[in-house]
Amino acid sequence: MRLQLSFMLTAFLLGLTACQKQQAVTKVDPEAANPYKYAKKSAVCQVSPVTKQADGSLKATMSVRSDDGYCQFMLQQDNSKMPYPSFGVTNTPENGKVFLYNFNNHTYIRYTPTMAYAGSDKFLVKLIQSNGQVKTNLSVDVMVDATGVSIPKPIAQPVTSRSKSSVKRTTHRKSARTVKKKTTH
Repeated sequence: MRLQLSFMLTAFLLGLTACQKQQAVTKVDPEAANPYKYAKKSAVCQVSPVTKQADGSLKATMSVRSDDGYCQFMLQQDNSKMPYPSFGVTNTPENGKVFLYNFNNHTYIRYTPTMAYAGSDKFLVKLIQSNGQVKTNLSVDVMVDATGVSIPKPIAQPVTSRSKSSVKRTTHRKSARTVKKKTTH
């Protein structure tokens, strides 16, 4: 009886040990390997869902703070859930910069406003599908906020003037004459 009880207790403890050794499921950040993740993200970044217009073009709106950070969103081709193999900016923004890249089966559209700028901006992206024939325009309207953003004033260096005389001084060397003495023997 004791032997049976010890076997049952051992089996129970082994079962508990096996349950404890199960690893917890950890979430893997899909952006962890993104080579462009190092850049600073804006404190305010809101992007509307990308909508298809009647003419087949795409449109998105973005709100961002001009705190030297970026705001971005991702796209995929509708029919293949793959990134666009080719793209370009046809109308560049006047008050910021756009950076386009592919990563992890998505096309990223990243906008960084000019520091401390407030107002509206816009840009147009040309997306080329995998067949190379179909080109889709993506229009992005941006509202840039500069609340709490200021550009630090540069520290002015004190002006040091060295007073130099405008009169030139010329130093002349006196020529030395050699006098020969006559010696008699």
